[in-house]
Amino acid sequence: MSFSDEVKNELSEIMPIPKHCKIAELAGYILFGQKKSVDKCNMSVLKSLTDDLGGRENCRTACGLEDANGLLFLKDMDIIGRNCCKRSFLRGAFLAAGSITDPESEYHLQFVSATRSGIELLYNAAMAFDVVGKITSAGKRFRLYFKDADKISDLLNIMEAHVSLMKFENARILKEVRNSVNRKVNCETANLRKTATASEYACECVRYLEENNILKTLPEALQIIAKLRTEYPEKSLSELGEMTEPKLGRSGVNHRLEKLIALVRDLKGKEEHQ
Repeated sequence: MSFSDEVKNELSEIMPIPKHCKIAELAGYILFGQKKSVDKCNMSVLKSLTDDLGGRENCRTACGLEDANGLLFLKDMDIIGRNCCKRSFLRGAFLAAGSITDPESEYHLQFVSATRSGIELLYNAAMAFDVVGKITSAGKRFRLYFKDADKISDLLNIMEAHVSLMKFENARILKEVRNSVNRKVNCETANLRKTATASEYACECVRYLEENNILKTLPEALQIIAKLRTEYPEKSLSELGEMTEPKLGRSGVNHRLEKLIALVRDLKGKEEHQ
């Protein structure tokens, strides 16, 4: 079972108590289901309400819907005037034409409508709870979608899918932890590569000085750090500093190595100009 199906199963079991909320939910289901049959819906509350209103055709009128050119429109806006009814309306719309991806893969919740006016109703209903989505169209279909995890979480809460909300947040936390670990690993790997490259270059400079009999002419402090660098190429600058007497900090080690590197660059530069 997909996560989207899990959310719909949970929503289908919610039983709003006020009749006006039931009517709003039924309006959302019929409006966005268009040709879907309420009889095939697993929402017992909508089935019973449909029967109470005199069947599918009569309940359209009772829900403030009217048919125009083969498409349904919400004529009576009072049906979704209350915030509690907006919640129910969104719930019914999601059951009929909504979907949500598995949060472990990506964050995406959307509603689909055959009319722009319908999708704008959902946009405004979500806006009433400070949740702003994006509208797009493709052919004769209009979509209201949300890709921000916080907004999707808010919508699940608005529609009262509290169990699904907890699953969504758990998946979101695990995903963020994995991403954080991956970022740290990548950062550490990059630092290790950078350190290895810098160490290799410093060793090359020391070998150049040795081959040209220059190293032994340098101050003892530079000779010591040069020897440590070539003997322990895998060590960090801080670790090399711990091996000196007296001990040096990272910046002290780096300063001495930079002197050696600068000297080699200067010597090589003079060779090129000869």
